[in-house]
Amino acid sequence: MAKLFTDAALGEHARGLLIQAARTPDDHILLEAMQHNDIRHVCQPIRHTETNEVTFQHLTLRFGSNNEQSVYRFDLSEEMRYALDLFGLLLAVRHIKFQQETIHASLINPLVVPLQVETLLKWEPGQHFLSSLFEHHHQAMRDVVPCIQLFQPGLDSEQLGQLLGWLHGVCPAYWVDIRLPTAYLPLLERYSPAAIKIAQFNEDATFKQGLLPVIRFLRQCHVEFVAGRVATQYDLVRFRRLGAGYYFGYISDIPTSFSAPRKFKLVQ
Repeated sequence: MAKLFTDAALGEHARGLLIQAARTPDDHILLEAMQHNDIRHVCQPIRHTETNEVTFQHLTLRFGSNNEQSVYRFDLSEEMRYALDLFGLLLAVRHIKFQQETIHASLINPLVVPLQVETLLKWEPGQHFLSSLFEHHHQAMRDVVPCIQLFQPGLDSEQLGQLLGWLHGVCPAYWVDIRLPTAYLPLLERYSPAAIKIAQFNEDATFKQGLLPVIRFLRQCHVEFVAGRVATQYDLVRFRRLGAGYYFGYISDIPTSFSAPRKFKLVQ
């Protein structure tokens, strides 16, 4: 296993994983874009629903001259999606380290990084990379919040429980992103995340039936509720009434783009 003690080692390892993962034509388009520094990480403020104060930042990867496209909208292979999750973590660590070196600690907003649960469950390099960050880059990881996307139904409950237990033990805080309805509340009750994020809102019966047990869980377990992709004042008011403590979306902020490090080269 790679020893990921330094920033250089992290970058080299992520570079190798991206190259190895490339299968589809779109995979190779993204590799070429990275070579020309056209893959950016964008940070969007996550605000308190009552005070509107910026409390966290949310990281995503964007592509294009105006950073208008999500990299995950391409026809990517499964392993390329996993490798991009780790690339996002790499950029998050570098971003936070830069802030820790240049601004006062009280001014740093923790950076929330979305991760597909499959990156950690199904792909051996995924959990190794994340565990190495906590082991060798722990100072930066104090301000990085993994947000695990539990979108797919039918995940192995034993494996998922082991992963959530590990995250609960090593992370200062981790979040979970769910889609309704979800069957994972019993596991989340055992290994409570700091917050649950929901980025959907509609009026159909299935959504409402799925939302009620989540609201009960949040209140009983004292877990924060984060509303994502809030686009209108109406949605914000509805989420606030349901108990959302934090929100983000285009209603308040356009994501701010940051350039990937120039030294991260994919092609010799």
